[in-house]
Amino acid sequence: MDHAEESGRMLRKAVAALYEVFAGYPLRDWTEPCPHCHTAEDERVLHRAPLRELTDEDLQQYTADSLMLWGELADLKHFLPRILEIVAAEGFDFPDVEVVYGHLAYGSFATWPASERAAVRNLALAHWRTALAEGAYLVHFEPVLTGIMLIEDDLTTYLEYWERSNDAITLANLAEYGREIRRIHAGERSWNAYLAVEQRDGPFGAVRPGPRQVVDWLTGPDLAVRLAARRGTLTSPQAEVALEEALRVIFDLRP
Repeated sequence: MDHAEESGRMLRKAVAALYEVFAGYPLRDWTEPCPHCHTAEDERVLHRAPLRELTDEDLQQYTADSLMLWGELADLKHFLPRILEIVAAEGFDFPDVEVVYGHLAYGSFATWPASERAAVRNLALAHWRTALAEGAYLVHFEPVLTGIMLIEDDLTTYLEYWERSNDAITLANLAEYGREIRRIHAGERSWNAYLAVEQRDGPFGAVRPGPRQVVDWLTGPDLAVRLAARRGTLTSPQAEVALEEALRVIFDLRP
């Protein structure tokens, strides 16, 4: 099974688990959209088809405003399997990926039942795998990493996947992100605005620990040693080239 097939299988399995775990949250007749922001027709759109058949256009307004201007946490949990399925498999034109994950943080994700948190995390990991392999461009994977940072205090599982992957594009993106970290350190760009690094009260809470963990992981001595030990063991020449480029960038980042 190649990388794309394995990622697709993992994503389908994670989506199926979401529908199962969150099946206990029924759709209310009226989900209480803000009357100043939304109409009765906006509400009717949410009821026009079974959950699995709702489209990104059907759900984009609700997804953008859930919890803040539309409905309760139980309403979000009803729609969450389809929302996360769309964001991981197709993507919304609006809202941003970070908003989707950020609303989970706003809904106190860390306090959810363990089975619900596990289902969301499995989906997030599948989303992460897919985004990393989509293309060697920051736009594909940085929003997903930022979204994950908004709900996770510990990124170890996601970072371990990144360094252990045999996929050439995934490894190329390790170098790509290292270059972006160098630009951030040089003051040429800021962290993703959704992380609220420079404001103690961002839209989804205080400063998150994710950026520091990523920087410590990239600049510490252990990552370079582990990656160097993988030389000659990867499954394609392209992956070996990507590994060498990642090593070069990581060595340049180290103090």
